[in-house]
Amino acid sequence: MMLPVVAIIGRPNVGKSTLFNRILRRRAAIVDDRPGVTRDRNYAQAEWSGRRFYLVDTGGLVPHSRDRMEASIARQVEAAVVESDLLLVAVDAKEGLTDIDRQVARLVQRSGKPAVLAVNKVDSARDEPDVYEFFQLGLGEPVPVSAASGRSSGDLLDAVLEKLPETGGEPEEAGGIRVALLGRPNVGKSSLVNAITGQERVIVDSEPGTTRDAVDTVFLWRDTRLVLIDTAGLRRKSRATDDLEFYTRLRTERTIERAQVAVLVLDGSQGLSHLDLTLAGMLEASDRAVVTAVNKWDLVADDNQAQFIGWLRREMPFLAHSEPVFTTAPEALGIPHLLQEIVSAWHQWRKRVEPELLTAAFEETVSKNQPPAPRGREVVLYSIRQSGIEPPAFEVLTNQPKLLPESYRRYLIGGLRERLGIKGSPIRVFYRKSQPPQDWQKRRYLAFGQRPRYRADRAGGA
Repeated sequence: MMLPVVAIIGRPNVGKSTLFNRILRRRAAIVDDRPGVTRDRNYAQAEWSGRRFYLVDTGGLVPHSRDRMEASIARQVEAAVVESDLLLVAVDAKEGLTDIDRQVARLVQRSGKPAVLAVNKVDSARDEPDVYEFFQLGLGEPVPVSAASGRSSGDLLDAVLEKLPETGGEPEEAGGIRVALLGRPNVGKSSLVNAITGQERVIVDSEPGTTRDAVDTVFLWRDTRLVLIDTAGLRRKSRATDDLEFYTRLRTERTIERAQVAVLVLDGSQGLSHLDLTLAGMLEASDRAVVTAVNKWDLVADDNQAQFIGWLRREMPFLAHSEPVFTTAPEALGIPHLLQEIVSAWHQWRKRVEPELLTAAFEETVSKNQPPAPRGREVVLYSIRQSGIEPPAFEVLTNQPKLLPESYRRYLIGGLRERLGIKGSPIRVFYRKSQPPQDWQKRRYLAFGQRPRYRADRAGGA
């Protein structure tokens, strides 16, 4: 079954994003009083009266504008029109009919797509006479609605379903590897999305902060379905002074929660910034698989990759498991390697280890370096088992879980990672207090080469 696509279009600041959120019944798009906040196409699944469809939020359309950003937005809107099955045209009742509204209506008529005209900001019955002038657009009977309060939103959705075809031109989401591209502004995240998909899927501009909403792009690579999430560049909290920057940062954090694999995009021509380290710390704590894309590698004078990787691991030791990939987005250099590492990291993130291999790796790691004995109290690690995936999680039984120092915990994770070959994914190890197994003394001797110690020997003074 293929879900139909509904695109919300209209001139700037008529309330398209507010209408988008109202239909979804959640805040999925940034809403701001300033025009031009929504720039890229923003997709989400919506449902009404048992029917599901894709809903697309678009930027404010200014036809024939010479402004570079407005021209980019216009291309995105035109792409949304092409791939949609129905157009939901939004206009503003309070401002009345404008020339741009007429140009948008002509675009809709040329497309040949069915359309529903939503006259927004009709907050009460006394505002409804303002609706009649919009009959001039030739898009059928206008539907008065207030996206902010939800007034008549059900009537609008009924009108949408009446004209919506049963199936659409885009297949229903069947899952895939959700990949979030994260990085500070202007490191080339959008360019990487375009290089991966081979088309202008999101706006690319040299102005930092061009992408403000997270945008999902479905892509098939070697029979593997990927869902790429291009996110807004993260700024320092002290600079996120207005609501727009606040929601941008908040959405970045929520995007990490949505993702399965996060690609940390760095600018290879510049050193690590505080924001790079902040993002790396967020990813280390997120339980997500991580791949590091060192972009703009063509701008680096000293292109010694091995030396750069060594420096990067020293600067970001908490992401030592992340595999660095060197890319140049405009020429699509390194893109196949990047995709391969993304898929590999996803498999490692979901890896289940054979119990025999896990026990062997555990015993080899512990025998090489026994836990310390703080204040003379012996810490004994009895056994290990895998307790979960996404990421791989293990439970270790021990007699003194609270006495095991953090340094040894890091050592054990590193030893398991090396011996199990887990790259690109974090490893979580949890410790649970336990009594020694009945055959522990014998197993201890066989595994760690330590002579059994018996209470009877100590009691008899032998």
